[in-house]
Amino acid sequence: MKRFVSLMTLMALVALLLAACGGQTPPPVVDVPPTTEPDAPDAETPADADASSEDATPEQPTPAPPTAVPDPVTITIWHNWEGEYYTTIEALFNEYGAANNAEIEFVRVADDMHEALLAAVPDDQGPDIVAWTNDQIGKNVLAMLIQPVNRRGIDDDYLRANFSPVAVNGLSFEAQTWGVPESLQTLTLIYNRDLISTEELPQDTDELIALAREFNTDERYLFVYNGRGDVHASAAWWQGAGVSLVNPNGTTGINSPEGLAAGQLIAELSTIMPQELDATMADTLFREGNAAIILQDLAAVEEYVAAGIDVGLATIPVVSSSGQPGAPFVQVNMLMLAHNAHEPAAAVELMKFYGTPEVQLRLAEVNRQVPANLEAQAQMADDPIIAGFLAQTEQGKPLPNNEFIAAMWESVSQAVEAIWTGSATPEDAIEQAEALFNEKALELR
Repeated sequence: MKRFVSLMTLMALVALLLAACGGQTPPPVVDVPPTTEPDAPDAETPADADASSEDATPEQPTPAPPTAVPDPVTITIWHNWEGEYYTTIEALFNEYGAANNAEIEFVRVADDMHEALLAAVPDDQGPDIVAWTNDQIGKNVLAMLIQPVNRRGIDDDYLRANFSPVAVNGLSFEAQTWGVPESLQTLTLIYNRDLISTEELPQDTDELIALAREFNTDERYLFVYNGRGDVHASAAWWQGAGVSLVNPNGTTGINSPEGLAAGQLIAELSTIMPQELDATMADTLFREGNAAIILQDLAAVEEYVAAGIDVGLATIPVVSSSGQPGAPFVQVNMLMLAHNAHEPAAAVELMKFYGTPEVQLRLAEVNRQVPANLEAQAQMADDPIIAGFLAQTEQGKPLPNNEFIAAMWESVSQAVEAIWTGSATPEDAIEQAEALFNEKALELR
């Protein structure tokens, strides 16, 4: 009974309270943020902007994710660099390593690189990168010591967009690409301005020989070079005449009408120079002012300049029998990706870095070398020595990079020496060269 009375009393009190409020529903309870001084209105916000935008809580910017630090890697490079040339490259690679959490390990292989790779790569003990030259591509591909890079972003399109045609052509083998070019090496004509002017330079080989007969004395020569047996020095005449010294199928075009014309030219050149001429004698004659023109490489030119000789550079003249410019070999110094590389992805990125304009420009300036990168070449155009060699590379041909290049050296060298000394006629010399080449090529098949 008491519990019922209490309940009735409570209900009466609630009714009185509702009546006092006029029957309205009480407002919801909200949390009010602390009052803050309002920001000044945005100058671009119209005065009658929707008031609701003022009450909305502004979205906080999403914090940027932390920059990913690449996992540390060790990239091993086998090379044969030395001296200041190596020091410059080492510094560049170490700068890259510091910026990319990579340790670059340098291993100098002064002896036979091919044999060293043969001993190490099959047992997974080889490097990631091999610094070498393009003429070594073929035999190392066949021995499975290096791997193609065209499926790793260094394809023909990438190379042609960044490097000179002769460099790209030197790195292509069996429709694949095999590395990144560093620099180009070739031979060109160097002349002493005190002995011959630019206007007097012969334009073709017929003019060269005729002018030499007028210029020469018992002690002075118009033109000298290591002509007696050097393949590199004679390549300009063979290739300018239209000879393919090494074909991909393992043959040579030396025993041909073009080869005979080149052989006859070499025979004529031997009559306007000392018979006993070699590289040392030619260099001495030029240094001492007893030769007006010499066929030389870039390193020798730098020495001539340092010795105070007023030198000029000119491309090799046209071979008169063909009407085509003399075409020397162009050696492409390069980086290759080793088979069984431990860090192939990181190695490829380092190779690309090595091919950038900035790196190749620095190498050209410090190491005095001809860059392969097109942009670096353009930036070196005002350097008369580098520009002179660049002009010659445009007329040259890359060193053959197939495995049959090994058959060329002895066969062509013997032919040149036989022609130079007169121990064989040009006809007999090129025939013997072809026979020896074929014999050597058979051993390589």
